[in-house]
Amino acid sequence: MKTTSTIKRQEGGKAMKHNWSKRIAAGLLAGTLLLGLTACGNGDSAAPADPENFKPLVLRFGNQHPENSIANEADRRICEKIAEATEGRVTVELYSNNALGDYASVYEECMIGTIDMCHISAVETYDPRMAGSMLPYLGSSYEELRRAYSPENYLFQTVSETALKQGLHTFGFFCEGFSGTATNKPIQNPNVSNADKGCIVRVPSLDNFALAEKRLGFRTATIAYSDTYTAIQTNTVEGTCAMPPNLVYQNFRDVSKYYYHYMMTQEATQIFMSQKTWEKLLPEDQAAITEIIQGECFDSIDIAAADDAKYMELLRREGTEIIEFTDEERAAFAQDCRDNVWPQLAKNTSQEFLDNILASLEA
Repeated sequence: MKTTSTIKRQEGGKAMKHNWSKRIAAGLLAGTLLLGLTACGNGDSAAPADPENFKPLVLRFGNQHPENSIANEADRRICEKIAEATEGRVTVELYSNNALGDYASVYEECMIGTIDMCHISAVETYDPRMAGSMLPYLGSSYEELRRAYSPENYLFQTVSETALKQGLHTFGFFCEGFSGTATNKPIQNPNVSNADKGCIVRVPSLDNFALAEKRLGFRTATIAYSDTYTAIQTNTVEGTCAMPPNLVYQNFRDVSKYYYHYMMTQEATQIFMSQKTWEKLLPEDQAAITEIIQGECFDSIDIAAADDAKYMELLRREGTEIIEFTDEERAAFAQDCRDNVWPQLAKNTSQEFLDNILASLEA
């Protein structure tokens, strides 16, 4: 049954999506102008596609997502919608689950144009700002994420400009859910930041995750992901963090007795097209493809929220106790993280970059 708050949220989301879609054309024009300036600056201006001599294109689209994931299902819809919207001028063939290589190699091939499109995790090899979509407590709710990921916001514009220099056209951020911490025992002080949790958890080696989890009050250990299940089973560690509910259910439900939905970091992948491929498209197809993909990115917030709820319920049925936090508690976690963790992350990007993200969220 839909609650009143759910209905209002959906109605508000529809209105926001309508406003967002209306601005896509303006954003596309701005991007085209930026491309023209960049190309002129490099002395390598590409001629626009010629409608009279245009030949249908078949594009290769690589992702890292399993067949039954919400991201892969969205990518299937993207392919179908593009074929219909372009009246067959553009056909997109989807290669799921790293079929064209891991996310880093697919990113590089997309840069040079040997792969046309990709939907992958952020690659920060060439510029750490590309991983800004995965900052801890970038948002403390799904609606805050929608604002952070908007094509009008500072983060998208910065990533788009940075990607363009790498030979990529940016479409948007795709939300796959918020992360939490799964443990095999109850923790102490769960709703207080920087208070000892009496629990050691496995963390990824990236500062985004490790520093934020420590700030919450967990003791941490860096262990290979493939060894995490056994480490929890043998009490080498007592849990794992940076886990959306679906991953906990699929891979750790047998050793997870408690799941604390801190919503600290977000699974946020990115969708790009090779700039070389983009330049081959007719302007009307560029506009149609942009609207299709950005629409899927907009919808991903609601889909991720539903997916998180679905898998937390499945975890409950398996006997895992789910601990969720109030809006006020999550806002306090976010404020503490931005005050104490973000300054430590500035060395990877810059303080100006982080300040501008924060300003855009609070505007």
